[in-house]
Amino acid sequence: MTLQDSPLVASVRDLGVQFLKNDVDITGQDAVSSVELADGSTFWIFGDTIEGPFDSIRGFELTEVLSNTGAIVPLQDLSDGVREFRYLTEPDGSRARQLIPFIPPEHRARQRLWAIHGTQVGDRLYLYYHRITMDPEVDVFETFVLDGMGVAKAGPDHYFERMPAPDGSYEWWKGDEPGFGVWVQEHGDHLYLWGSIQPAEKSSGDMYLARVRPQDIEDISAYSYLVEAPTLQRPDVQPRWAQTFAPTACLFSDVPNEMSSSWNEHLGAFISLTTYRRENLLVLRTAPELTGPWSEPQVVFRPEPTRPESLFNAGKEHPEFARDGGRITYMTFIDSSVYVPHLVEIRFA
Repeated sequence: MTLQDSPLVASVRDLGVQFLKNDVDITGQDAVSSVELADGSTFWIFGDTIEGPFDSIRGFELTEVLSNTGAIVPLQDLSDGVREFRYLTEPDGSRARQLIPFIPPEHRARQRLWAIHGTQVGDRLYLYYHRITMDPEVDVFETFVLDGMGVAKAGPDHYFERMPAPDGSYEWWKGDEPGFGVWVQEHGDHLYLWGSIQPAEKSSGDMYLARVRPQDIEDISAYSYLVEAPTLQRPDVQPRWAQTFAPTACLFSDVPNEMSSSWNEHLGAFISLTTYRRENLLVLRTAPELTGPWSEPQVVFRPEPTRPESLFNAGKEHPEFARDGGRITYMTFIDSSVYVPHLVEIRFA
């Protein structure tokens, strides 16, 4: 499908790679997202984190790699990039620390714990994370298996504990179910959790929606699932929620797992900013309601691939940094050949 440029976008400014000027020797990171905290700061979440020199993540030895890290980023004007931030580190301050711990017999050579997004409820910060099993002898881009989505919580010290599922595992949703929590947003009296079912090619997942009241976030039985929703073809369908998930209300597709969604006051609509598959396309979708109907994707920006083999993923907005009622907002993405968060500023018409 040939995608059209979005008429809603007036301009995009490329602000380049971020977070490289740090004092803990972090040189590469994947899957960046952010959560607004009650104290006026934000919590930024990263996936696999490289320390020291590297040429390419493709074929990189992952045994010693931290699979999730975090930083505290004060609310600030991002028009010149992310200038103020502090990585969470080991007690001696010499190295970033892994936020979500492994539990034996898990081993970092075989498993990854990729924290994706989360939310603060009271004084607790909750992170939703993918548990991945991989073959350490083969490129992780080709062989990782999604075991499921888990939940971890922490107090103000940001030391996270993983919460068990009812079956005794730590996967609240299994690998053949949507990984609810790839994006969490508060709307009305619920938290809404986006989740993707990823196909074999891992590049064009279908997005679904769950919800839970904030006070019930630790009770998986309290989550409900959108099983019927309006579409562009059937805009008058009324949303319907059920206690059991069924793949009958896909809101949109062609998303490589991670995404963002927010209410944009300037546009008077919900917006979703993502990458399109693994192509060098950042796209925008809009909807009058969170449950849809969502528009077809339109192009916001076409980043230039660094290498011919570059893959693009983790396209997400950071809506807490938006300005002028959402007329100006910020989005990050990852080029696999660079493997560093890349920031763009989007101005809507």
